[in-house]
Amino acid sequence: MPLPCAPRNGRAMLAGRFRRDGPSRSRTGRFVLACALCGLCLLGAACNGDGNETPPPQHADLAPTDVFSRRAPKPHRTATARKLLVVGDSLSISLGEQLERALTGTPGLDFSRDGTKSTGLTRPELLDWPARLREHMARETPDIVVIMLGANDVMPVEGPDGSRIYFDNPAWVEAYAAKARELVEICRAANPAVRIYWIGVPSMGEASLAVGAKQVNAALSGMCAATGGCRFVDTQAPFSDPSGRFTRHGRDAATGDAVLLRTPDGVHMTESGAKLLAGVTLAAVAAGEKLPPSAGADELRAYARDLRPLAEATPEPAREPPVSKAKPSRKTYAVKKGDTILGIARKLGVPAADLTAVNPSVDSTRLSLGQELRIPIKRKR
Repeated sequence: MPLPCAPRNGRAMLAGRFRRDGPSRSRTGRFVLACALCGLCLLGAACNGDGNETPPPQHADLAPTDVFSRRAPKPHRTATARKLLVVGDSLSISLGEQLERALTGTPGLDFSRDGTKSTGLTRPELLDWPARLREHMARETPDIVVIMLGANDVMPVEGPDGSRIYFDNPAWVEAYAAKARELVEICRAANPAVRIYWIGVPSMGEASLAVGAKQVNAALSGMCAATGGCRFVDTQAPFSDPSGRFTRHGRDAATGDAVLLRTPDGVHMTESGAKLLAGVTLAAVAAGEKLPPSAGADELRAYARDLRPLAEATPEPAREPPVSKAKPSRKTYAVKKGDTILGIARKLGVPAADLTAVNPSVDSTRLSLGQELRIPIKRKR
């Protein structure tokens, strides 16, 4: 029968035997006691190990996860994914949809977008973009921001003193650039290393909008050139024929097919136009940011590279506005901050052409606060 590793009463039994034997056998008792104790120590070492191991220090204040982390190898930490945010007006919506399809699921990249129709830097009553962008920066803190605003901004802008600076005023460009710079500064305040790509307004089918888009682009291009971390992406050339005129069509050099790029309003994009816009954007962003490889992104960039704008067969004739037979009512409307002819007409529930017809002396680009406009009689349906 094997001996126990640590008998509880061994020392007591030997001590009792020593006392009963008396003084005559004291020396022998001491010797036996010492031998027994040595044996017990040797037996204990054999049970617990080879006797050469030093027990690990005890840390009563360590949690189980701490002990595990000290014993287990630490996992390899991967780099944090970069965040890309796309914001802007209705043109940014079609752009964002194409970018989302191409980039979602790309390793090391998080994608998000926020587009709202009819908005711009001169229309704070519809959407306050500085406030909206602050919300995004607080919630997401993106590393790359793509902004597409400007197509709706061919109208007066508020100056530093609160006055309205009209589009034909030479001071408009500087005042508008200051509004755009505010968005860049909001991004950089949250993330000093952020990179901003401001996508310019493409060529427009309507003559007055086409001229206005060039002035908007000039303001945005100059702002980005003078502001660190901002790059302006020109989209006029990809949507203009070799003569620099607006075109609705392009030809895919890879397939030889002619494709429609713009919708009938001459402003928005078809599916093919949105792919071209996204490809131009990705070409600029990928070159500056070294985005992770993505088959979808490569496809869009190749599409933009191979698509060639086509000149229209015949120049589009100037569209004459339809003659309105509207008659004024006895009611008037006082112009408020941020009002436009189109906005007022929508608010009143009348066609913009009727509102313009009953106010022939009013310049729609130079409305002033408190200005009285005659309200047309609503048409019968």
